Amino acid sequence: MKVTLIQPRYFNIWEALGLGYIGAYLKAHHPGRLEMNFFQAFFDTDETIVRGAADSDIVGFSCTSPTFAHGAELARRIKAVSPKAWTVFGGFHPTAVPDDCLNTPGVDQVVLGEGERAFLSIAQGNRERLVKGDPVDDINELPFADRELIRNERDIELAHRYTGKRMTSFQSCRVCPLQCVFCAERVVTGKFNRVTNPVRIVTPDRLLDEIERVARHYRLDHFKFADATWNTSSEKVIAFCQEKIRRGFTLPWEANVHAAFTTREMFRWMKEANCVQINMGCESGSPKILRQIKKGISVEKMIAVFGWAREFGIERRGYFIMGLPDETVDDLRLTEQLVERLDPEVFGITIVCPYPGTDLYDPTMHGSVDWAKTDEYSNDFWSTTHLSNADLKGWQRYLVDKFRDRVTWHHKVMENPDMIPMVRG
Repeated sequence: MKVTLIQPRYFNIWEALGLGYIGAYLKAHHPGRLEMNFFQAFFDTDETIVRGAADSDIVGFSCTSPTFAHGAELARRIKAVSPKAWTVFGGFHPTAVPDDCLNTPGVDQVVLGEGERAFLSIAQGNRERLVKGDPVDDINELPFADRELIRNERDIELAHRYTGKRMTSFQSCRVCPLQCVFCAERVVTGKFNRVTNPVRIVTPDRLLDEIERVARHYRLDHFKFADATWNTSSEKVIAFCQEKIRRGFTLPWEANVHAAFTTREMFRWMKEANCVQINMGCESGSPKILRQIKKGISVEKMIAVFGWAREFGIERRGYFIMGLPDETVDDLRLTEQLVERLDPEVFGITIVCPYPGTDLYDPTMHGSVDWAKTDEYSNDFWSTTHLSNADLKGWQRYLVDKFRDRVTWHHKVMENPDMIPMVRG
């Protein structure tokens, strides 16, 4: 059986980790002969992908909302030359709006939720058009992501050209315990419930076994966690740090943290374990907006967290969102003041996008949106009661200009698209 896995076109520097897990699971559990290919449209041309997927029995696509249209286009082109190819779509967008996807030419089947077990059933003959992915309760049972399959070296080289570091990312848990209205994270792994759907954690031993193995193989000099919220509990963080210290494994690293779960003691352990950077979604400087978006944090706690990170010499990156439903100019001024107060080394500011799967999505209002023309930084249609799309873009330009010496790479690329082929190499 020939299986091809594809990540459609999107501009980022991170590996297709989810497809790496699916590929590894399939290799571990499928009893028959298996030929597997992988293509990532940031690196591979459409022609290369269509040619490489020719004669595939199954072609799997992992899609977000901005990448779905390109995935469907590739599927149609592949089926034109290989009519028997069975096309499977999974990920955030297909899980959030499966009927829309199934009604799209080129799409044979949609996977809802986590993909490992569902894709195995498809490889074994399941041809139901809608397949619910049963979650793996103990994710320590999953094989490590197949990084050779997803050609992780390309992403590492790309990261090196951007950051000067040979780095890649790792997953330490599934299920985010938060309910932020603008986020679709819970679409795939499910809504958090302490009893029926708790946070599922990779043990420190197993996680560090994987990180050390990958670090040796790919000669890493840095790593990061892909989890939307890494520090879901103090116990998890401290256990990982203690084991990393015990092993004498000194590789620098970074993580996405949520202020609500952060303590000074946590940062003390992270620093001792050579954490050099935290990335935090601050979103807004307005207490009103923070409450409305169910962020679960206060301005005061964010200030405290950034202060602790500064105390321990950990680089601080702060990310903000504008255009939240009831936001006013006064709220945006509070955000501007918070950026000044936090003084992050890196700053990002995005215009909210009501992606399918978020609480902001309304199919009657947003069903006809061309998601391919949106990304997490900007769009041409979102407005609020108090702010037009032009107002939001004006504020975004103003804040990017004001904090230009510390804006994210994505902001720089938005302003200079010629950087893309230069970075791609």
